[in-house]
Amino acid sequence: MLRRSVTNLRGPLLKQQQRAFSASRPSLANDTRRSALISQQTVKEWKDLTAPQKVVAATKTSANIGLILAGAAVTGTILYYVGSELFSSQSSTHIFSDALDRVRQHEELSAMLGSPIKGHGEPSRSRSRRNRRILHQLAQDSEGKEHLLMRFYVEGPDNEGTCMVNMVKDDRGKWQYRQLYVDVPGSANMARGA
Repeated sequence: MLRRSVTNLRGPLLKQQQRAFSASRPSLANDTRRSALISQQTVKEWKDLTAPQKVVAATKTSANIGLILAGAAVTGTILYYVGSELFSSQSSTHIFSDALDRVRQHEELSAMLGSPIKGHGEPSRSRSRRNRRILHQLAQDSEGKEHLLMRFYVEGPDNEGTCMVNMVKDDRGKWQYRQLYVDVPGSANMARGA
């Protein structure tokens, strides 16, 4: 019997505490309605704006659109130049790779340098300097033909050498090999190929 009375007292007491807690805290539905009313009051229709407010709103929108378009143009320009340098068959990067492949396929050079043959920029003990961009130069001859002159270094386990490339632009605007030779110190003759 004592148990029953304690349980009977708990039920009404619990309900009373829940009602007091919910009354002291505003409901979530009221908060949402209140914030929706505030946002509806602060945003005006275009027709309700005054002339200076319309000018300000139009200027903000134009500036934002202009900024987005300028960012897209700069990004597109950067992507174009990076893509043309890396993937174009006429880029200096592609010419270096092609010349290095020709050096690797030359049997006499493979015998002198050993395998595998690696190519790099100016020689240095510093690894970051060895990975510099391969230097090249564009020049015109007396006939007005454009030449590409490139120098890079090759090395294998047995020896190392200097590779010189001379290319000329043909009538279609494509680079054609004129000379490709490797100077290996200590060898009696230079290996040539094109």
